[in-house]
Amino acid sequence: MVARRPIRSINRRAVPAVKTLVDYLNDQDSILDSVIKILAREHNAIKERRLDDLEAIAEDKSSFMLKLQANDQRIKLHPESADLKTKYQDRVTKIKEKLAKCKMMNETNGKLITLSLAANRRLSDVLMQSRDKYSRNMTYTDKGSTKATSPLRVNINA
Repeated sequence: MVARRPIRSINRRAVPAVKTLVDYLNDQDSILDSVIKILAREHNAIKERRLDDLEAIAEDKSSFMLKLQANDQRIKLHPESADLKTKYQDRVTKIKEKLAKCKMMNETNGKLITLSLAANRRLSDVLMQSRDKYSRNMTYTDKGSTKATSPLRVNINA
């Protein structure tokens, strides 16, 4: 039987189980900065119709939103969370303003996506109507190829 020795680690520091409230507020602030950058990238990708970029941006946005929610829960459950309304009120107000900016940017991007989808649907409808209009007037030549005849050029000999 092999005797097991305890593993000794080098440079082990004691890490507090709970960060300070200021650390969590700093995390929240930096996460919101990242979300703002992602939303700006999303806006540009929608505007420039870079559809391939949107999937990766959506994944990043989702990831940061989950981090934001998790950090928010940690702040709510923090033993010193009562200080948010007194000692850290200015900091909380600035963070809430950033969050409001994120919400506005996200709504704007959502509206751009809706407008883009509506424009694509209108274009599709126009193309379908055009196709249907000319496909009704298709005839075959004596060699078997198709020929479009316009309804305005109908020749009637009585």
